Formats: sequence, structure tokens, C-alpha cells
Amino acid sequence: MIRTLPLMNAREWWLLRKDAATNSGKTPTLPSVSGYTLDTTGVGTDWQAAGFRKASQQSHSLSISSGSDKTRLGISFNYFKQDGVLQNTDFKRISARVNIDHNYSKNLRLSASITGSNTKANVAPAAIVGALILTPPALPVYQDNGTFVKNSPFETVYANPINSLLNQINQTSTNRFLGNFSAEYTFSKGLKGKVLVGADVVDNKQNRYLPIATYEGSSLNGDALVGSIFTTNWLNENTLSYDKQFGSKHALNAVVGFTAQQSKTRGAVAEAAGFTSDALTFNNLGTGITNRTPGSSAIDWSLASYLGRINYAYDERYLFTATFRADGSSKFGDGNKWGYFPSAALGWNVSNEKFFSEVRHVSSLKLRLSAGSTGNQNIPPYQSLAQLTYYPYNFSGSTVSGYAPSTVANKNLSWEKTFQVDAGLDVGLLNERIHLTADYYYKKTTDLLLTRTVPGTSGLSDVYNGQGSTTYQNVGAVSNQGIELNINSRNITGPFKWTTILIYAKNTNKILSLGDGVDQYIPSSSAPSIAKVGHPLGSFIVYQTDGLIQKDTKPLTPQANNKPGGQQYKDLNGDGLITQAGDRIVIDNQIKFTAGLTNTFSYKGFDLSVFFQASVGGKLYNVNRANLELATGYTNASKVLLDRWTPTHTNTDVKAAYQDPAITISDRFIEDATYYRLKNASFGYTVPKAVLTRVGLQALRLYVSAQNPVTWTKYTGFDPEVSSSGQSLINRGVDDGAYPNSKTYLAGLSITF
Repeated sequence: MIRTLPLMNAREWWLLRKDAATNSGKTPTLPSVSGYTLDTTGVGTDWQAAGFRKASQQSHSLSISSGSDKTRLGISFNYFKQDGVLQNTDFKRISARVNIDHNYSKNLRLSASITGSNTKANVAPAAIVGALILTPPALPVYQDNGTFVKNSPFETVYANPINSLLNQINQTSTNRFLGNFSAEYTFSKGLKGKVLVGADVVDNKQNRYLPIATYEGSSLNGDALVGSIFTTNWLNENTLSYDKQFGSKHALNAVVGFTAQQSKTRGAVAEAAGFTSDALTFNNLGTGITNRTPGSSAIDWSLASYLGRINYAYDERYLFTATFRADGSSKFGDGNKWGYFPSAALGWNVSNEKFFSEVRHVSSLKLRLSAGSTGNQNIPPYQSLAQLTYYPYNFSGSTVSGYAPSTVANKNLSWEKTFQVDAGLDVGLLNERIHLTADYYYKKTTDLLLTRTVPGTSGLSDVYNGQGSTTYQNVGAVSNQGIELNINSRNITGPFKWTTILIYAKNTNKILSLGDGVDQYIPSSSAPSIAKVGHPLGSFIVYQTDGLIQKDTKPLTPQANNKPGGQQYKDLNGDGLITQAGDRIVIDNQIKFTAGLTNTFSYKGFDLSVFFQASVGGKLYNVNRANLELATGYTNASKVLLDRWTPTHTNTDVKAAYQDPAITISDRFIEDATYYRLKNASFGYTVPKAVLTRVGLQALRLYVSAQNPVTWTKYTGFDPEVSSSGQSLINRGVDDGAYPNSKTYLAGLSITF
């Protein structure tokens, strides 16, 4: 783990619980338990220490190359296994690859690349990180008889996270085959045709079992699920290229082609519950007495493209490129399936001009200018069509099948388009000792593919929860502009070498439009995210804290605790109330810049590489912190609450304990996510060839490395470089119990013979 969170021990938590009850006008109590004792005087259970661990990682690879004048062969094998920093989680991959190139004749070249892999993973239970930090420390892991405590007996019920980690089964297994076969034929000098056929076949299986001995599975007497997803994706590319020199100064390269791609996915899931024993887990669903509704699915999509590109160079000084793509996707509405995306680029090799020989200290200079558009079709299939959803209905005591509309047709659904302009230069200084690449870009994305909520009054609602359905639409526009710099310098040459690579990037993001008459879009009133015109994606809408309530002030708070010590908020519209509509502010979430710095040193076989990474100016809404500072005594809490307000301790910004379990989304939990990190450091030694030839080896290198060993940040969560799967662009920047990042130390050996 990069770090763990500072949480209360059992004694500290019990004092917090007593304070919260007393401040709420209640008598502090503990729930009645049997088979174990709650600890309120000692350290109790450190759930993080019990759930997280130091884990091992190993990787082994073997590659073999051979061939003749006509045939070249490469074979590689790889084995990778990584145990997770959470107990009973891991990932394993076995893969092999074969590459073959064969000159069948003078004009015909055949190539094949085949990769096969098998991956297996034990996946952590959902929301397990939140359970580890919120389960009260007074609760033990085991009962007096040595069996697991099943669940927390407190007001906010959590399963015993260690029992869940060690005994839940959630296994995924994936077999993947990736093959590409191509034939390239030379018709005449400079004119070639190439046909490529590729296939990507993925067979994924999931096995899950919630044992009777766990809280999650106890009410069901065990629950087993077996699922599979089988995907075939084929690709065909047909291109014709022409490469020609005209005289000594003109060079032309042209490519035209047609490509087609299709994906088919088939899924099935079966589930059963009510087992007499955990012995068979998911291996015999038929022994479960409670049947679950099985499911299956079929999803297809296809893509066809026409493409062309022309490259022209005059005297290696003036460069011109023009490209054009026409892409047709089955995902869009009739009449809108095709998108057209042109681009062009100009280059000037200034250093090849005669006058440049008079320039001192600048060894090379190239200027670049490009503009073009691209398209995005990354949405689920069938979103342009009206869809029906199955619902069971009850008539006269009998269940019958029925269907109801769930989405509206949108025949206008089409490509999301991005137009980009880029201006750049490449400069070599001091005989290429220093090389600089600099770019300025502006990107405008229009017709954004976003989901919009359809009101429940439309009739297109989920009958189970009464929520309106959603539909994809092309709405709004977003701009991105920024600069990117890359400096590569050879600081010292000779026996001792020192090189430096500096990368700097600054991007400014802004929402330009959200559609006609729409100024903002808030996905959920219980979440901090907002999309608002004039602000960047990933911004937050929150209440603004205004210190704590004091005896001589009017309480301004939406929280239940409006007594002294409660959290107070700013009344922005001056109506004397705190409301969502009138008293929330928008806080931009914009990263100022990112940077990377790599220094590499080498001397007589020894090499050292040190890579630093920085991200400055971004923000994160810390959901874990919001939960840990509730101060209800229902769950564990942050040690920050040791500094909470009490009648004898009023000089603090930490609110008093109170039994109000509702989180108020405020700026208190928006934190600076700036970080500086030693991302990677490696030290190696390459044995001299003179020594190796005596034992028949070509190369031998030993190395040690460290990944993420040190991080400098003010962020109080697990890691500022957080990434939660499934996050959209709108709600990025929300840290909600993501799998924690880790730091890794490696030792390795590489042999060539």
C-alpha cells in the first residue's frame, strides 16, 4: 500500500459514539451481541491491517528468434502473477506469441502474428475498501469459538470485511486469441497492395459464490452464479500504396483503402440459491432449491471505412500530408451512420534551407502545422432504436411475460466529432545535444454523445424503481487547448553518460454548450458532480462551509445538528435558509499542468534511471473522508475527529459528534490532488561481453527497481492518482473507494544466448 488512513481505535471510537448519542439527546448504548465481546477500552480491530497486505509479484519471459533469407520466425512466452494488496485478490496471465514473415516470391510477402493468452483473477468484493475503513474497531474479526463474526451489529450494517475477503468467491477467467494474417504483393516498383485479415476472440467466464458462512450469503443459504461472455471481433484491411521519387527533389507516397470490422458478443448467466452446504460452491447449481431467473444477451455492431492519404515532399524541405476517412457505424441512426473526417498537415524543414548554414548553435529546425477532424462512436449498440424491456406481470395470481417501451428512438444519433488544430516545432541545439519538441493545440468536440434523463411522466420508466430512463443524444460542445513540451538533452557524453528527458503538458478544458436552453447538467443530487457551461468537465457543485455554529449566531445548515458545534454553511442568496437550489457553488476541477522528468546515468556497465512525475492543480472529492467525518458513532471515523468541537474545546474546525448519518456534500471534502511522485527508479549492471563469451552468453543484465516508492502530496486519501472504473467525464475526480494503488520493489535478470 502507498499509505493507509489514520482511523480511530476502539477506545477513541467509543468516546465518539457516546458524544454523538449525548449531543443527540440519547443515552449511549452498545448493541447486544452473542458469542463475542465488543472492545471499548483497548485498540480493538485494525481492519486495514487485517484486510491489506504486502503482496508478491513475478514475471518471466522467454523469446526465441530464428530464420533464413526467406523466412523469419519469432516466438515468445510470458508468465505473470501478481497478488493484490487486498487479501485473497490476485491476477495471473500466461501468454504466447508467434510472428512469421515469409518471402514467398520476389513480389509476394506473407506475414502472420498469433497471440494466445489465459488470464485468471480473484476479484475483491464490491465496496470492500469502504467496509474496511468504516467497520467499527470495537468489533472483532472472530467469535470466541474461532468462527468469523458475520456482520456489524451497529446501525449501519456492514458484513465482516475479512470474512467477505477470505470466503467470498469471485473468479474471472479469460481465454483470448488474437491473430493477424497479411499478404503484400508488389505489382511494380513503388506500387504495392496489402490484404490483412485479423480476428480477436475473447472467451470470458465468471464464477461467483456467496457462502452460507458469510453475511451476504447467509440469508440466501448460499448464492452461486456462473456467467460467460464470448466475443468475436474480425477485421479486414485492404490497402493499395504507391511510393515514387520524381527526379532528385520530389517524393510522393499515397495510400487508399477499405476496411471492415464486426463484433459479436454473446452472454449467458445462471444463478441459484438455497444450498445445504458450501462444499460445491458454484459447481452444481442444480442443488440450489431457489431458482434465479437466468439471463442471456446478444450484441452486434459493425464498422466500415474508406480511407486515403497523400504524402508529398519537395527537396526534403517542404512536406505536405492530406488524409480523408469515411466511417460508417451501425450504432447510429438511419441516414446518420456515416461520418467524414478530413485532415491536412504542412511541414517545413528550415534546417535544409541554404540560409540555415549561417545559423549558429541551432543544428536542426522543423516547423509543423496540422488540422483535421476525428470521430467517436464509443457508445453501446442500439441506442438509436426504440427498445423494449421484459417485465413479469401478475394477473389473477399467475405470472405472465410482458414487454414495455424503455427507450425512445433517436434516428438523428450520429458521430461525436473532434476538430483539432496543432502548431509545433522541432529544434536541435548544440549539434543535437539538446532537442526540443513544442506543440500548441486546440480541440473542439461537438455533438457530444451524452445520456439525458427522460422524465418518468413519459411512461418510459423503470417500473421497479420509478426512475425515468435515459437516452443517448448528440448535445453540446467541449474545448481543450494546451501546450506540450518535450526536451531531450545529452548532458554528459563519453564513458560517463547523463541524459535528461523533460515532458511538460498543460491543458485547459471548458464546456462550451450543453444543448439548446441547457446551462448545466447535474447527474444526481446526491453526488458532487456537475457539467456547467463555461466550466471544465469534472467540476463540483457543493455547499460552502462557513465555520461552526456558535452560541451567538443564527444556525445556517441543512444538517440535523443546528446546535453549537454543528457545521455552518454560507447563505449565498440571503434568504436565511440553506437550500440546494440557492446555496451551492460550482468549484472548477482543472489540472494546471502535468510533468515528467527522467534522468539516466551510465558508466562501465552500470546504469541508473530515475523518473519523477508531477500533477499540479487538480482536485478530488474525497467520499471516504466524507463518510469518516460523519461523527455519528455508527461507523469508524477519522482521527481528525479527535479534534472535534466540544463545550470545552471550541477552537476547531471539526464539527461536534451527532447522530445524523446524512452526508452534506460540501467544499470541506474537496481536496487539492496535486502530487509529486518518484514514479520509477531502476539500477542495473550489464556484464561485459568479454566475460560472457567464455560461458557462451551474448548478454546478461541484473537490475533492481522501485515503482511509486515515494509520493509527496497533501491529499488525505489513499492515493491522489485515483482511478475508479466506470467513471464518466462528468463525474471524474470523485474518489469513492477505488482499489488502492501500491508501491512495488522488483529485482530482475535478463539473459540473451
